[in-house]
Amino acid sequence: MRVLLFGTGEMGSRHLQGLSHLPPGSEILALEPRDDARALALSRWQAMPGHERVSLRFDAAAALPEGFDAAILATAAPARLAQLRRVLESGIRHVLAEKVLFQSVADYRAALEMARQAGADVRAHVPLRYVPVLQALRARIAGRPFTLDVTVGNRGMGCNAIHFLDLFQFLAGQPPIDMTAAIDRPVQPNRRDAALVEFTGVARARTATGAQARIAFVPDHERLAVLTLDIDGRRTIIDQAGAVSSDDAALAGARFEMPMASAMTAGMIRDIQGGLSVLPDLAEGFETNRLMLDAYNRALTGHHADDQTCPIT
Repeated sequence: MRVLLFGTGEMGSRHLQGLSHLPPGSEILALEPRDDARALALSRWQAMPGHERVSLRFDAAAALPEGFDAAILATAAPARLAQLRRVLESGIRHVLAEKVLFQSVADYRAALEMARQAGADVRAHVPLRYVPVLQALRARIAGRPFTLDVTVGNRGMGCNAIHFLDLFQFLAGQPPIDMTAAIDRPVQPNRRDAALVEFTGVARARTATGAQARIAFVPDHERLAVLTLDIDGRRTIIDQAGAVSSDDAALAGARFEMPMASAMTAGMIRDIQGGLSVLPDLAEGFETNRLMLDAYNRALTGHHADDQTCPIT
Protein backbone atom coordinates (compact mmCIF):
# COMPACT_ATOMS: atom_id res chain seq x y z
CA MET A 1 0.00 0.00 0.00
CA ARG A 2 1.21 3.51 -0.83
CA VAL A 3 0.00 6.36 1.41
CA LEU A 4 0.52 10.11 1.05
CA LEU A 5 0.61 12.13 4.29
CA PHE A 6 0.17 15.92 4.27
CA GLY A 7 1.68 17.39 7.43
CA THR A 8 3.76 15.78 10.18
CA GLY A 9 3.12 18.16 13.08
CA GLU A 10 1.55 17.09 16.36
CA MET A 11 -1.38 15.21 14.79
CA GLY A 12 0.28 14.24 11.53
CA SER A 13 3.20 12.62 13.33
CA ARG A 14 0.72 10.49 15.31
CA HIS A 15 -0.92 9.39 12.07
CA LEU A 16 2.55 8.57 10.78
CA GLN A 17 3.15 6.34 13.79
CA GLY A 18 -0.13 4.58 13.05
CA LEU A 19 0.96 3.95 9.48
CA SER A 20 3.83 1.83 10.80
CA HIS A 21 1.17 -0.90 11.09
CA LEU A 22 0.64 -0.98 7.32
CA PRO A 23 1.51 -4.26 5.59
CA PRO A 24 5.24 -4.91 5.16
CA GLY A 25 6.57 -3.33 1.99
CA SER A 26 4.15 -0.41 2.13
CA GLU A 27 5.38 3.06 1.22
CA ILE A 28 4.69 6.44 2.85
CA LEU A 29 5.49 9.83 1.36
CA ALA A 30 5.24 12.58 4.01
CA LEU A 31 4.95 16.14 2.70
CA GLU A 32 6.19 18.59 5.35
CA PRO A 33 8.16 21.82 4.72
CA ARG A 34 9.09 22.50 8.37
CA ASP A 35 12.37 21.09 9.68
CA ASP A 36 11.12 20.84 13.27
CA ALA A 37 7.98 18.95 12.26
CA ARG A 38 9.98 16.50 10.16
CA ALA A 39 12.36 15.92 13.09
CA LEU A 40 9.46 15.31 15.49
CA ALA A 41 7.83 12.89 13.07
CA LEU A 42 11.03 10.96 12.41
CA SER A 43 11.66 10.59 16.14
CA ARG A 44 8.14 9.27 16.75
CA TRP A 45 8.34 7.01 13.70
CA GLN A 46 11.58 5.42 14.84
CA ALA A 47 10.03 4.71 18.25
CA MET A 48 7.44 2.40 16.66
CA PRO A 49 8.32 -1.32 16.77
CA GLY A 50 8.52 -2.77 13.27
CA HIS A 51 8.66 0.56 11.46
CA GLU A 52 11.55 -0.80 9.37
CA ARG A 53 9.09 -2.97 7.44
CA VAL A 54 7.47 0.15 5.93
CA SER A 55 9.32 2.61 3.68
CA LEU A 56 9.17 6.29 4.70
CA ARG A 57 10.49 9.32 2.88
CA PHE A 58 9.97 13.04 3.41
CA ASP A 59 9.60 15.82 0.88
CA ALA A 60 9.17 19.54 1.51
CA ALA A 61 6.52 20.24 -1.13
CA ALA A 62 6.73 17.78 -3.99
CA ALA A 63 4.52 17.65 -7.03
CA LEU A 64 2.24 14.77 -6.20
CA PRO A 65 3.26 11.50 -7.83
CA GLU A 66 0.65 9.15 -9.22
CA GLY A 67 0.04 5.62 -8.04
CA PHE A 68 -0.76 6.26 -4.37
CA ASP A 69 -3.64 4.35 -2.80
CA ALA A 70 -4.73 6.75 -0.06
CA ALA A 71 -4.00 10.13 1.48
CA ILE A 72 -4.17 11.66 4.95
CA LEU A 73 -4.69 15.43 5.23
CA ALA A 74 -3.26 16.36 8.63
CA THR A 75 -2.39 20.04 8.26
CA ALA A 76 -4.44 22.99 9.51
CA ALA A 77 -7.86 23.71 8.01
CA PRO A 78 -6.90 26.72 5.80
CA ALA A 79 -4.97 24.44 3.41
CA ARG A 80 -7.51 21.61 3.32
CA LEU A 81 -9.48 22.40 0.16
CA ALA A 82 -6.37 23.02 -1.96
CA GLN A 83 -4.78 19.82 -0.66
CA LEU A 84 -7.90 17.80 -1.40
CA ARG A 85 -7.95 19.16 -4.94
CA ARG A 86 -4.30 18.14 -5.46
CA VAL A 87 -4.95 14.68 -4.03
CA LEU A 88 -7.97 14.02 -6.22
CA GLU A 89 -6.19 15.34 -9.32
CA SER A 90 -3.36 12.87 -8.64
CA GLY A 91 -5.85 9.99 -8.81
CA ILE A 92 -6.21 9.16 -5.11
CA ARG A 93 -9.76 8.16 -4.18
CA HIS A 94 -9.49 7.22 -0.48
CA VAL A 95 -8.85 10.12 1.91
CA LEU A 96 -8.75 10.58 5.69
CA ALA A 97 -8.93 14.26 6.70
CA GLU A 98 -8.28 15.89 10.05
CA LYS A 99 -10.88 18.13 11.59
CA VAL A 100 -11.87 20.93 11.51
CA LEU A 101 -12.48 19.95 7.88
CA PHE A 102 -13.09 23.40 6.36
CA GLN A 103 -13.40 26.97 7.61
CA SER A 104 -16.40 27.91 5.48
CA VAL A 105 -19.58 26.30 4.24
CA ALA A 106 -18.64 27.34 0.71
CA ASP A 107 -15.36 25.40 0.90
CA TYR A 108 -17.19 22.38 2.28
CA ARG A 109 -19.68 22.50 -0.61
CA ALA A 110 -16.81 22.76 -3.09
CA ALA A 111 -15.13 19.74 -1.51
CA LEU A 112 -18.37 17.77 -1.69
CA GLU A 113 -18.67 18.49 -5.39
CA MET A 114 -15.02 17.63 -6.08
CA ALA A 115 -15.36 14.32 -4.25
CA ARG A 116 -18.62 13.53 -6.06
CA GLN A 117 -17.15 14.20 -9.48
CA ALA A 118 -14.04 12.13 -8.68
CA GLY A 119 -15.97 9.27 -7.09
CA ALA A 120 -13.77 9.68 -4.00
CA ASP A 121 -14.42 8.56 -0.44
CA VAL A 122 -13.30 11.35 1.91
CA ARG A 123 -13.74 10.68 5.64
CA ALA A 124 -13.33 12.92 8.69
CA HIS A 125 -11.07 11.80 11.54
CA VAL A 126 -13.62 11.81 14.38
CA PRO A 127 -12.61 8.55 16.09
CA LEU A 128 -15.17 8.47 18.92
CA ARG A 129 -17.25 6.38 16.50
CA TYR A 130 -14.74 3.57 17.02
CA VAL A 131 -15.19 3.39 20.82
CA PRO A 132 -16.97 0.12 21.73
CA VAL A 133 -19.04 1.51 24.62
CA LEU A 134 -20.31 4.34 22.39
CA GLN A 135 -21.17 1.87 19.64
CA ALA A 136 -23.10 -0.14 22.23
CA LEU A 137 -24.95 2.99 23.35
CA ARG A 138 -25.94 3.76 19.76
CA ALA A 139 -27.44 0.29 19.43
CA ARG A 140 -29.34 0.76 22.72
CA ILE A 141 -30.71 4.17 21.63
CA ALA A 142 -32.06 2.79 18.34
CA GLY A 143 -33.43 6.12 17.14
CA ARG A 144 -35.24 7.11 20.37
CA PRO A 145 -34.98 10.58 21.94
CA PHE A 146 -32.18 11.10 24.46
CA THR A 147 -30.19 13.89 26.06
CA LEU A 148 -26.41 14.10 25.91
CA ASP A 149 -24.47 16.40 28.21
CA VAL A 150 -20.71 16.74 27.68
CA THR A 151 -18.40 18.68 29.99
CA VAL A 152 -14.80 19.18 28.88
CA GLY A 153 -11.94 21.24 30.23
CA ASN A 154 -10.24 24.02 28.30
CA ARG A 155 -9.18 21.78 25.41
CA GLY A 156 -10.23 24.03 22.53
CA MET A 157 -13.92 24.21 21.65
CA GLY A 158 -13.28 25.59 18.17
CA CYS A 159 -11.06 22.66 17.27
CA ASN A 160 -12.59 19.86 19.31
CA ALA A 161 -16.34 20.33 19.77
CA ILE A 162 -16.86 18.63 16.40
CA HIS A 163 -15.83 15.34 18.04
CA PHE A 164 -18.87 15.50 20.32
CA LEU A 165 -21.22 17.06 17.76
CA ASP A 166 -20.40 14.19 15.41
CA LEU A 167 -20.88 11.73 18.28
CA PHE A 168 -24.33 13.25 18.86
CA GLN A 169 -25.17 12.66 15.20
CA PHE A 170 -23.75 9.12 15.38
CA LEU A 171 -25.79 8.23 18.48
CA ALA A 172 -28.97 9.78 17.07
CA GLY A 173 -28.56 8.24 13.64
CA GLN A 174 -29.29 11.61 12.04
CA PRO A 175 -27.78 15.11 11.92
CA PRO A 176 -29.09 17.95 14.09
CA ILE A 177 -31.65 20.37 12.69
CA ASP A 178 -30.36 23.38 14.60
CA MET A 179 -27.43 24.44 16.73
CA THR A 180 -26.40 27.42 18.84
CA ALA A 181 -23.12 28.43 20.44
CA ALA A 182 -22.30 30.78 23.32
CA ILE A 183 -18.60 31.67 23.32
CA ASP A 184 -16.73 32.96 26.37
CA ARG A 185 -14.87 36.24 26.10
CA PRO A 186 -12.15 37.05 25.53
CA VAL A 187 -11.28 34.54 22.83
CA GLN A 188 -7.65 33.44 22.68
CA PRO A 189 -5.17 33.29 19.79
CA ASN A 190 -4.70 29.78 18.46
CA ARG A 191 -1.40 28.32 19.66
CA ARG A 192 -0.51 27.13 16.16
CA ASP A 193 -1.57 30.22 14.19
CA ALA A 194 -2.08 33.67 15.73
CA ALA A 195 -4.45 34.60 12.89
CA LEU A 196 -6.90 32.01 14.21
CA VAL A 197 -8.74 31.84 17.52
CA GLU A 198 -9.62 29.34 20.21
CA PHE A 199 -12.24 29.58 22.92
CA THR A 200 -14.39 27.93 25.56
CA GLY A 201 -18.17 28.05 25.73
CA VAL A 202 -21.30 25.97 25.22
CA ALA A 203 -22.83 24.47 22.07
CA ARG A 204 -26.38 23.11 21.97
CA ALA A 205 -28.01 21.00 19.27
CA ARG A 206 -31.20 19.02 18.69
CA THR A 207 -32.52 16.55 16.14
CA ALA A 208 -35.91 16.28 14.46
CA THR A 209 -36.75 13.27 16.66
CA GLY A 210 -36.16 15.11 19.93
CA ALA A 211 -32.59 14.20 20.87
CA GLN A 212 -30.75 17.09 22.53
CA ALA A 213 -27.10 17.81 23.25
CA ARG A 214 -25.27 20.30 25.44
CA ILE A 215 -21.49 20.44 24.99
CA ALA A 216 -19.58 22.68 27.40
CA PHE A 217 -15.89 23.54 27.25
CA VAL A 218 -14.95 24.99 30.63
CA PRO A 219 -12.05 27.41 31.26
CA ASP A 220 -9.37 27.08 33.95
CA HIS A 221 -8.72 23.34 33.73
CA GLU A 222 -7.97 20.79 31.00
CA ARG A 223 -9.69 17.62 32.20
CA LEU A 224 -10.91 15.01 29.76
CA ALA A 225 -14.58 14.92 28.78
CA VAL A 226 -17.34 13.47 30.94
CA LEU A 227 -20.41 12.40 28.95
CA THR A 228 -23.81 11.96 30.59
CA LEU A 229 -26.53 10.32 28.50
CA ASP A 230 -30.14 9.98 29.65
CA ILE A 231 -32.72 7.83 27.86
CA ASP A 232 -35.96 6.26 29.09
CA GLY A 233 -35.16 7.15 32.70
CA ARG A 234 -31.75 5.45 32.61
CA ARG A 235 -28.48 7.32 32.93
CA THR A 236 -25.02 6.43 31.63
CA ILE A 237 -21.96 8.44 32.66
CA ILE A 238 -18.78 7.97 30.65
CA ASP A 239 -15.48 9.50 31.73
CA GLN A 240 -12.90 9.62 28.95
CA ALA A 241 -10.35 8.75 31.62
CA GLY A 242 -11.92 5.27 31.48
CA ALA A 243 -14.72 4.87 34.03
CA VAL A 244 -18.29 4.07 32.95
CA SER A 245 -21.32 3.90 35.25
CA SER A 246 -24.79 3.06 33.97
CA ASP A 247 -28.32 2.19 35.06
CA ASP A 248 -28.43 -0.03 31.97
CA ALA A 249 -27.43 -3.58 32.95
CA ALA A 250 -26.25 -4.24 29.39
CA LEU A 251 -23.42 -1.75 29.94
CA ALA A 252 -22.26 -3.19 33.26
CA GLY A 253 -18.49 -3.49 33.40
CA ALA A 254 -17.93 -1.33 30.31
CA ARG A 255 -14.90 0.95 30.06
CA PHE A 256 -14.12 3.89 27.80
CA GLU A 257 -11.29 2.64 25.61
CA MET A 258 -10.10 4.41 22.48
CA PRO A 259 -6.69 3.70 20.96
CA MET A 260 -4.74 6.74 19.84
CA ALA A 261 -4.10 7.61 16.19
CA SER A 262 -0.69 5.98 16.61
CA ALA A 263 -2.55 2.66 16.86
CA MET A 264 -5.62 3.29 14.68
CA THR A 265 -4.63 5.06 11.48
CA ALA A 266 -3.61 2.05 9.38
CA GLY A 267 -6.88 0.31 10.25
CA MET A 268 -8.88 3.42 9.40
CA ILE A 269 -7.24 3.58 5.97
CA ARG A 270 -7.99 -0.12 5.37
CA ASP A 271 -11.62 0.44 6.40
CA ILE A 272 -11.99 3.35 3.97
CA GLN A 273 -10.48 1.31 1.15
CA GLY A 274 -12.71 -1.66 1.96
CA GLY A 275 -15.93 0.37 2.19
CA LEU A 276 -16.22 -0.50 5.90
CA SER A 277 -15.49 2.84 7.57
CA VAL A 278 -17.76 4.06 10.38
CA LEU A 279 -16.31 7.57 10.02
CA PRO A 280 -18.58 10.13 8.32
CA ASP A 281 -17.96 10.91 4.68
CA LEU A 282 -18.35 14.47 3.45
CA ALA A 283 -22.04 14.08 2.65
CA GLU A 284 -22.93 12.55 6.01
CA GLY A 285 -21.02 15.18 7.96
CA PHE A 286 -22.13 18.22 5.96
CA GLU A 287 -25.14 19.36 7.99
CA THR A 288 -23.43 19.06 11.37
CA ASN A 289 -20.40 20.98 10.10
CA ARG A 290 -22.59 23.58 8.38
CA LEU A 291 -24.56 24.24 11.55
CA MET A 292 -21.38 24.39 13.63
CA LEU A 293 -19.76 27.00 11.37
CA ASP A 294 -22.99 29.00 11.32
CA ALA A 295 -23.23 28.94 15.13
CA TYR A 296 -19.57 29.87 15.64
CA ASN A 297 -19.69 32.72 13.12
CA ARG A 298 -22.80 34.19 14.72
CA ALA A 299 -21.28 33.91 18.20
CA LEU A 300 -17.97 35.45 17.09
CA THR A 301 -19.15 38.15 14.67
CA GLY A 302 -22.94 38.42 14.97
CA HIS A 303 -23.61 37.17 11.44
CA HIS A 304 -23.00 34.24 9.09
CA ALA A 305 -22.59 33.78 5.35
CA ASP A 306 -21.67 30.58 3.55
CA ASP A 307 -18.49 32.16 2.15
CA GLN A 308 -17.49 33.58 5.55
CA THR A 309 -14.25 32.16 6.96
CA CYS A 310 -14.53 30.96 10.54
CA PRO A 311 -11.07 31.50 12.14
CA ILE A 312 -10.68 28.01 13.64
CA THR A 313 -8.67 24.91 12.84
